[in-house]
Amino acid sequence: MNPWHVYLVVFAVLSASVALAEDFTTVNGKVYKDATVSRVEADGVVLRTKRGIVKVYFTELPKEVADKLRPPEDKERIATEKAAEEKRIEAQQAAKRERTEKEKNAEADLKQVVDQFQAAEQRESKAYENVAKGTLSGQVFVSSRGGENFKMGAVQVGLFARDAMDTLLTAIKKNADTKIEELRKAVADADTARKQAEVNKNAASDAVTQAIMTGRNYRTEGQARDSAIQVWVDAERRDAELNDELNSCYSGGFYFAFFKSPIRTAETDADGRFVIPVPKTGAFVVAAEAKRSVGGDTEHYYWLQPVSLEGQQQLTQNLSNNNLTSTTGSSSLIHTED
Repeated sequence: MNPWHVYLVVFAVLSASVALAEDFTTVNGKVYKDATVSRVEADGVVLRTKRGIVKVYFTELPKEVADKLRPPEDKERIATEKAAEEKRIEAQQAAKRERTEKEKNAEADLKQVVDQFQAAEQRESKAYENVAKGTLSGQVFVSSRGGENFKMGAVQVGLFARDAMDTLLTAIKKNADTKIEELRKAVADADTARKQAEVNKNAASDAVTQAIMTGRNYRTEGQARDSAIQVWVDAERRDAELNDELNSCYSGGFYFAFFKSPIRTAETDADGRFVIPVPKTGAFVVAAEAKRSVGGDTEHYYWLQPVSLEGQQQLTQNLSNNNLTSTTGSSSLIHTED
């Protein structure tokens, strides 16, 4: 072979080696000078340096460097996963915007009905002064599982017009159903996010354990683990908040928040007894809410009962476990899950 040919081949090989040699700096600041990539593996690269051969994991390198060195199939997989994640986030945001718009419209419709309800109750309150009245009396109490009765003192019992209340209840129920439908979707998404966050947290913790077992610096893995834990904590909190919000839509408290401007109110005495003047003619509703501490918990009670004297002078209507809004088959105008 011509000596010049040998020289040119050697020169080409040396030039290629020099061209490929570069400095690699890890996220922890460690520098591998004049290193060449000997081979690329699934989780990192093997570098050849003057001091020998060393493997550097992708997690130890800056993201932009790691992305350039990854095998083509890994790059394609990461790009696919990123596109899928972006698509999922976009769909989630679109669904959120749709939910927000629905809730906004439902809130506007309900506000209009609430305003009409309050106006109707104020008209009834004025008419109330000039009509013949009888008395509605009763007692507010609850019974424990052991059969002990607890008299509910200082409870406000409100009197409302039945027609206006029926219209309001229909609007509230529609609003609650809208919220429930949308919140169920949000809860399902939050539950999925929580489960995935937990999977990621466990994987990140396993990565730290693996780094420790192999004697590697686990600073990068530790940071990833801490980040994953925070994401999981946030996902857990978000999931709990949405479930609480969903449960509130099934409660009596959701309805009672809109019961304003009663025609007349009466407060129960220490024995839970109340007396309230009621027109002898016409259909009305009595509403009351109470709460009681049981151990470390607070129990909430709601009553919404139709009443009508039908010309009588007096009527008795007790509010007890038998006619709570949460009592199935009772005479309550609404049924809740309290």
